[in-house]
Amino acid sequence: MKNYIIKNWRILFNIQITGFTLFIILTVIYYWNTSAHASFNRNIEITDLQGILSLIMTYLFVFFSVITLVYPFLLFMQAYFIWKENSGGKELILLSFLYLLSIISVFALFTINSAQAIKGIE
Repeated sequence: MKNYIIKNWRILFNIQITGFTLFIILTVIYYWNTSAHASFNRNIEITDLQGILSLIMTYLFVFFSVITLVYPFLLFMQAYFIWKENSGGKELILLSFLYLLSIISVFALFTINSAQAIKGIE
């Protein structure tokens, strides 16, 4: 594992940056698209653009909920191996920042479902 992380550091870094950034951008877009919130975390009933976006965001929500629990171990392993072999401090700080923003995004998506349930009661 150590050799793989050190050998493919740039590729792993680019994949992680792209994944976190894409998730954060999609979350911001979806968070402000309030008309699509009715379909979040439900069976897709309408096959329009908002229904498809809700379906995608539901799957991303589940995926990144798991990532928020597992990723710290990967990040700490990367930090240990990269700092030991060569200096990658700035990149690891950026990854940590994007990881924290992803956690905030997951909680923002979690509140969408709660807010929608409250609206349904009223």
